[in-house]
Amino acid sequence: MNELKAHSDSKLSRNAWLTIGFLFTVSIINVADKAIIGLASVPLMKELNLSPSQWGIVGSSFFWLFSISALLVGFLSDYIGTKRVITVITSVWAIVQFATIFTMSLPYLVVTRMILGAGEGPTYGLAMTMAAKSVPKERVGVSLTLVSVGNTVGAAIAAPVLLYFIVNHGWRSAFIFLGVIGAIWTLLWVLIVKENKEDIGIKPKKIQKEAGAKASWSEVLPKLFSRNFILISLCAFASYWFFAIELAWFPNYFEKARGIDGTMLQLAIMIPWVLTTISQLFFSSVSDRIYAKTQNVVRSRVFIVGPMMLLAALFYYLATVVSSNTLAVAMLSLAVSLRSIILVLGPAILTSVFPKKHYGKAQGSYTAIYYLAGILAPFVTGLIIQNAATTIAGFHQAFHLGAGIIFVTGLLFWIWVRPQEAAQSITSQKVG
Repeated sequence: MNELKAHSDSKLSRNAWLTIGFLFTVSIINVADKAIIGLASVPLMKELNLSPSQWGIVGSSFFWLFSISALLVGFLSDYIGTKRVITVITSVWAIVQFATIFTMSLPYLVVTRMILGAGEGPTYGLAMTMAAKSVPKERVGVSLTLVSVGNTVGAAIAAPVLLYFIVNHGWRSAFIFLGVIGAIWTLLWVLIVKENKEDIGIKPKKIQKEAGAKASWSEVLPKLFSRNFILISLCAFASYWFFAIELAWFPNYFEKARGIDGTMLQLAIMIPWVLTTISQLFFSSVSDRIYAKTQNVVRSRVFIVGPMMLLAALFYYLATVVSSNTLAVAMLSLAVSLRSIILVLGPAILTSVFPKKHYGKAQGSYTAIYYLAGILAPFVTGLIIQNAATTIAGFHQAFHLGAGIIFVTGLLFWIWVRPQEAAQSITSQKVG
């Protein structure tokens, strides 16, 4: 009887699925907006006569306002509503994509990327917040993954679709295409999605139980400065370091350093994201099943993320020592798929560290920290490439640096992240 009740409680309503579906599609658009600059890097660098270090500035500029925007808007969404905030930021995306077609200089391009970054910075945290509030904890891993895999699906789709526009109609046509898609999504979002908790699948009884006064800073700050939160965020920072490199530099690496072009180039860009989608769905499903059986966050989530980060670091390194392009793509694909697991299980772990009323603040702060990698990684990579003896040597040196960051943070995460202990400590304090 209890199992039937638990199964019933864990079901998602139609409106919850609808909300998750919209968040999935906005994640696709979000990553395509990020990826387009890397896909258009060769013609843009040629047209504007940019050096690798200048292109590194273009890649980094997207993230200059990313973190502060994610932090401020994440906090704001807890007070004015997630749907309203998402409507505003997706409108900004569409406007900026249309504005980018008028690019004639480096400063103009940098400004458009900065504005787009400010608009896209809060997206992942907002999507995770809205999805997490709509589902029970037993379904949180898979539900957040369904939203997150929109990023990997988007990256996989973006490569062939946007490259088609870039190659056949010029790079400006790809930006126009994304602007139109963003505008259509925003209109449908406004007309269809409801934000109140009943409409996204939380039953009235649960609303009453979870409702309460907005928390004071004294309740939130200790959690934000806790060992668990810091290490979870640093691990995500390491993962996002390579994500930023992949968006800004992977197409350039495959084409200029590895000599891959045509259909093989499209496959080299697409395969890592397809494998990442499979990896995230598989590991989040396994994680949820273990959590449902054990109710133990460490066993179900931490002990999955930690080892996968170490393996990802190994595969990034191996990609630099193999001469075969096929093996290099295979190693990088495995590395990408494994390092990305923290980006879906990290938010799931945070739901065991923070109460539901603080999800917006938690996810906003978490994403603000790891988005800092987006500011540093493309620029640092550009400097390394420009100062290396050869282009391919520069890329491989940059990959070694990223692999080292992933290894160290992954090991610290595996050893010291213990949200279960923190939760028990808080409970015992309340009882005492």
